[in-house]
Amino acid sequence: MNSQRMKDWTVLTLAVGLMGLLLVITIGDFYVALEEKRPVDESVINLLSMAVTGIVGIVAGYVTGKSNSEGQ
Repeated sequence: MNSQRMKDWTVLTLAVGLMGLLLVITIGDFYVALEEKRPVDESVINLLSMAVTGIVGIVAGYVTGKSNSEGQ
């Protein structure tokens, strides 16, 4: 497996893993909020907001780095 393909798999694993973790956290908090009849925790919403920004950063950095390496 060459270096570029390994980088592709690494970025894919990071993005999918982070989205999966966020999905588990979100579903868990919403479930607990429903069971306890309380509003959704504001810190979870803040975590989702920052994590989405992180995912966009990972993908943007990957695309930018890939386009720069192909241009050389």
